Amino acid sequence: MVDLYDYDKKERKEEQPMIEIDHGRRKKEQFIKDLKEGDEINDFFAVKIKNPPRPYKKGIWFDFIAADKTGEIGVKYWGGENKERIKKLYNSFSVGDVIQIRSGVVEIYDEKPQISINETIGGIRRCSPKEYDINDLVLTLEENKIKELLRWLKEEIKKIENEQLKKLLSEFFEDTTFIEEFTHTPSAITHHHNYIGGNLEHTVGVVRLCKNICEMYPNINRDLLVTGAILHDIGKLKEYKYGTAIEKTEEGNFIGHIVIGDRWIRDKIKNLREKGENFPKELENHLSHLILSHHGKYEWGSPRLPKTVEACILHYADLMDSQVKNYIQQVEEGKKITDDDWTAVWDPDLGRKRMMFLGTT
Repeated sequence: MVDLYDYDKKERKEEQPMIEIDHGRRKKEQFIKDLKEGDEINDFFAVKIKNPPRPYKKGIWFDFIAADKTGEIGVKYWGGENKERIKKLYNSFSVGDVIQIRSGVVEIYDEKPQISINETIGGIRRCSPKEYDINDLVLTLEENKIKELLRWLKEEIKKIENEQLKKLLSEFFEDTTFIEEFTHTPSAITHHHNYIGGNLEHTVGVVRLCKNICEMYPNINRDLLVTGAILHDIGKLKEYKYGTAIEKTEEGNFIGHIVIGDRWIRDKIKNLREKGENFPKELENHLSHLILSHHGKYEWGSPRLPKTVEACILHYADLMDSQVKNYIQQVEEGKKITDDDWTAVWDPDLGRKRMMFLGTT
């Protein structure tokens, strides 16, 4: 049997090389964080994002984002002029699948590493779950870190003095199913905290920022703000689905986490009232407003603009935590591709690249 690592590259150039299916589970050996320019790639990767085939001067090509537990990398497959063959290969795997790359080469393009596969010498194959170890492929916080963050958050819930808000939080955080999902949900697909446990880490970051601001300014409704910070992204539990890749659910695509979260909170408040609890309508409206306005702008997907100081604080705390984490992740990615103190990164707000410092201060 032809093995992945001993593949004979002297195949007929006009044919798509085939990869024989391996027998038994193989541990991953080439992790994205360790890849260097010029490395030949023969290993497993999870597929996170796919872009359809399109023409280039020598034929048809397509690209996708591959991932493992250490990060992500772009992959480009360069095919010949046989459109049907390339389309068949492209359709042979989907987002969320694990694929085996053979004879890919790490290149630097636009100052970032990518894997380039030429159909004359390399290939791609969708893998069976029996062939790989899922723990090699899923980026996640360590369980000890998740438990530590959850303990901290539960201590903050105990500090809530408003009985109605504390009972509302108990409706969520005394539910073991909710706890499991809440602590193992990503916060985004790409931008920030885009790994298992990321939403918990982001939530704790936002709560900490909100607490600090409460200490700086008087007359802020601390219980309302902290409750809003804890619950602001619970809709992401229903917005995202994940295995080896993070994807949006149908509900996430149609409705989005902000409205999902607001509906969920209102359902819990309704349940409390049905149990005989007196949850004031005014308090419900203020909390709902925090959830619906925390993205701050209509163009950022926020159904409402912040209209209270607590809503304003939550929006900026959410923005700060996400942007700082995004910056840190970009620095980490930059250090993987250069030993220099500076690198250029794309800034969507400027519409061009800008310099980023990678050294130590």
